[in-house]
Amino acid sequence: MADNTYRGWTISFDYPPIPCRDFDWSATSPDFDADCDGTGFHCCSGHHLTAATLKDLLEAINECIAENEETLTPNTP
Repeated sequence: MADNTYRGWTISFDYPPIPCRDFDWSATSPDFDADCDGTGFHCCSGHHLTAATLKDLLEAINECIAENEETLTPNTP
């Protein structure tokens, strides 16, 4: 599946070669920014979510937006 968006969030489907399916779907908020240094990957701002199903991911996005209404400004088409 190619990258898609929902409420301004970038959504992607990856099928990692692990037995746990909780990370098949992922989404990043419009304000997501990350950095990588010698100690690893660090989220500087925004949100990154994962879920086992697209339905679960969309629900998590809605919950995150509701919980962070003051800081998130979703781009709803």
